[in-house]
Amino acid sequence: MSNKNNRRNFLKILGATSLGIALAPSSVFAQKRKKSCIIIGAGFSGLAAAYKLKNAGWNVTVLEARDRIGGRVFSQTFAANPNLTFELGAEWVGESHERIKALCKDFNIPLQKHQFEDYLLRDGKVSRPNEWSFSPSAKQAFEKLIKGYDKLSVAQKTNLDRYDWWTYLEKIGFSEDDLRLRDLMDSTDFGESIRHVSAFAAAAEYAESSPKNEMDYKMTGGNSRLAEEFARRISAENIKLNTLVAEINQRGGIVTVKTDADIFKADACICTAPINSLLKIKFNPPLPTIQSEAAQKLIYARICKNSILFEKRFWKNENFSMVSDTTSHFYFHSTQNQTGEQGILTSYAVGEKADVLASQSDERRLKIITRDLIDFNEDAPRLAKAISSYAWQRDRFTDGAYALYRPGQWFGIRPILQRPHLKVLFAGEHLADWQGFMEGAIETGEAAAENLIR
Repeated sequence: MSNKNNRRNFLKILGATSLGIALAPSSVFAQKRKKSCIIIGAGFSGLAAAYKLKNAGWNVTVLEARDRIGGRVFSQTFAANPNLTFELGAEWVGESHERIKALCKDFNIPLQKHQFEDYLLRDGKVSRPNEWSFSPSAKQAFEKLIKGYDKLSVAQKTNLDRYDWWTYLEKIGFSEDDLRLRDLMDSTDFGESIRHVSAFAAAAEYAESSPKNEMDYKMTGGNSRLAEEFARRISAENIKLNTLVAEINQRGGIVTVKTDADIFKADACICTAPINSLLKIKFNPPLPTIQSEAAQKLIYARICKNSILFEKRFWKNENFSMVSDTTSHFYFHSTQNQTGEQGILTSYAVGEKADVLASQSDERRLKIITRDLIDFNEDAPRLAKAISSYAWQRDRFTDGAYALYRPGQWFGIRPILQRPHLKVLFAGEHLADWQGFMEGAIETGEAAAENLIR
């Protein structure tokens, strides 16, 4: 059994214990009339749920607070060069992401290789790929952890979850220098320092990932294409934009969803709203106290994503990326295999550094990021033409980029958040095995739909 399936089956067992009989078909669902479902959120989770339900013969209504579909998938172009596409939201499709690869094939969306070889910029010194690494003892300890992951018992996984990633790596033999390097590398994956991340969540991600940590493919023309293909099949009249949900009532086997302007009724509801938005919805009957308290404990990562259009690709290698100790911890070539002399570098700033960059004007942000690149190439500031940025911690619907599970929370609050509330089911990347990825959002949306269909 693969690592991925091992983890999924383990969590499925855990989830089944939490779900109890709440998902058993009711008399409403057993009727022959066409069933209906209200889906809150037109991100990948909500769109995947709606698509699966519609194919099963259900009437679906998708309510989206934003003025666009896609949620945290946000493909963009520069006015100065509309032929180059970049992502201000979710980036990669991994080699192990079976569902999203299958959907792209079904919808005729080509996937292009988008892997990297990391440079290191540290204390002003640039090291090329294969010129830098961890200490032998750290590499040996990490390999032992990853190889032994499959054999961990439930008790051992739960115990691992109690540690933060920094402390656990220190415990197994990482030196101070190894830890600082690991922090630079891993912080982009989690959106905060590894001092704040569950060691189990981190170990599971790296044990189950492809060699490139699931940074393997991107959708040709932008990841938003998948949202557009979902929407086309669901049909526009079933998706209501600029529709903010205020209240969810359940009575007599019917779910009533109230917005500021309308009332929608259905047999069931799938709520894919990120926690920040979910907490603003009034539930009647209320969410169980344990569930609402769990939701209040979950935080989302602070990430300011910055894409810069350069006059020429001074980094030269199409598969260029760089780990850095500057304001941004990671840079990568966004326009890999896109034709043209101009190119785009995208960078991630995380945690407090993300807040600092988010507070600057575009002009100052461009100066800061390109100045940080001078040690790699002194021409970087001169070659920069434009910047496009998005600080996800300032997004009023998500309050962050993706969920961050802190020590004790993966096996603490996560199973609680997965529980349905009568006929309201929950989905989204924050509840996924592939947490933080588009794949995870799709899998949870499809799983919620499947629970209604069966």
